[in-house]
Amino acid sequence: FEVVCSHCLTMAASTCSSPCFEALCNFGRSPRKTIASTSTEVIRPAGSAGSVPRAEAQLVQLLQYEMMFTKAPLAHSSFAALAFRLSKASPSLLKASLSAVLANHPACAGRLLGSAVALTGDGVPFTVVESLESSAPEVIQEIDLLRFADFRRPTRVVKGLEPLLTMKLTSFLDGSAVLVMCHCHALLDGTSAFAFLGDWARSARGEKTVASRRTSALLQALPDEGQLYDLSQEKFGRPLAGSWTYSALKVAFDLVCPLYDRLFLAGVTGDLSRPRVYFSDTELARIKAAATPSAGDGWVSTQEALTAYILLTIGKATLPSTSRGRAIAAFALDARKALGFHLDDIIGSGVVGLKVCLSGLLQMSLPEVAGALHELAKTDLSQEAVRCQWRFTAGAACIGLGFDVMLEMMPWCNYDICLILNNQSKRELPDFGEASGGVAESVLTNAGPTLVLPARGGVEVFLD
Repeated sequence: FEVVCSHCLTMAASTCSSPCFEALCNFGRSPRKTIASTSTEVIRPAGSAGSVPRAEAQLVQLLQYEMMFTKAPLAHSSFAALAFRLSKASPSLLKASLSAVLANHPACAGRLLGSAVALTGDGVPFTVVESLESSAPEVIQEIDLLRFADFRRPTRVVKGLEPLLTMKLTSFLDGSAVLVMCHCHALLDGTSAFAFLGDWARSARGEKTVASRRTSALLQALPDEGQLYDLSQEKFGRPLAGSWTYSALKVAFDLVCPLYDRLFLAGVTGDLSRPRVYFSDTELARIKAAATPSAGDGWVSTQEALTAYILLTIGKATLPSTSRGRAIAAFALDARKALGFHLDDIIGSGVVGLKVCLSGLLQMSLPEVAGALHELAKTDLSQEAVRCQWRFTAGAACIGLGFDVMLEMMPWCNYDICLILNNQSKRELPDFGEASGGVAESVLTNAGPTLVLPARGGVEVFLD
């Protein structure tokens, strides 16, 4: 009988390569084999004598702000993935260098125990898949993370039943590979994840690495009760207090997350199908030139220009002409500099959210929007604002009100358009050395509303 392919609308389309036609033609047949072999090895810190019983293991205490990230579903970066395309890869050399760097980062080989990491040395599972496909994809798609990444469910990670870090290397017939590191956000935020990758890359190149640091200033940065009261008065005009509404939301969150994670891993939630927009360096330069105002400082950053361009473009395309044009640009910013931490400090909660608000977006020109963002950033996104916001959120988390603060500060419905940008993802691509894998050729992360810097230059924007 003849098969109608809805993709190309032809009868018996033997040359059609659409997924639907291939699925129909292969109905009832054994699926085409695409994997030659799969193996998993647990990589332990170099010099380790084996696992240490948890009752005897040294503990690294985490902040309650860091533990908050274990409550989020997989789709919201609680166990985030970083994927890289490599032109070649040596599994044995990558494993050896990973073992060496884990000796300097023992927490990454441990397991959660309450609100601490037990340095058990249980190790990091490293899975190697040999694919029968010809070559690694030039551009890794988000949906492909379901086969390239070794995700673990946060509800099991928080109980210490799963590792805090996983590695998966998929090699292809031409020698290219996809390397994916998944990490628990409570231990490593975006900056820390890239710091760990940088150390691993240096180890793979045969260079010396130093022991990881978890600064003592982390606890010192937390506000005391009086300071937290003052911060609450400044932010909300009242003392910090819990809410029955938010408490109910947290309970519902705990009940829904496990089911949502199952749906996420089945690829049916849509969280791994975000549109991607690529801006080349030339396009960014043109946008910045067009967005630079003649008044004020006569200068805006590339990010301010790009944010203004995206806000204005999407606003004009989606908002009715009668709209107030109230716009919010929210940023996930790294708080390390503002808090006096070292950029390589291993922290799961170095990120903080701040926003700037505009009115009358549709009546503004591109330079006016960029100029307004630039001026507002001087105060609303200043280092002092970042420092205060981190201390407020982290302090509230210590008394069990971290979620209340974050939900209270959400813009909810008091805007017409909201753009959220995650600065955590603007990082250098790792270079594992000629023998181990070379320089990563592309990067993909599912961690939040993301800006990434691809190897070919420019910026990729993932739109939620």
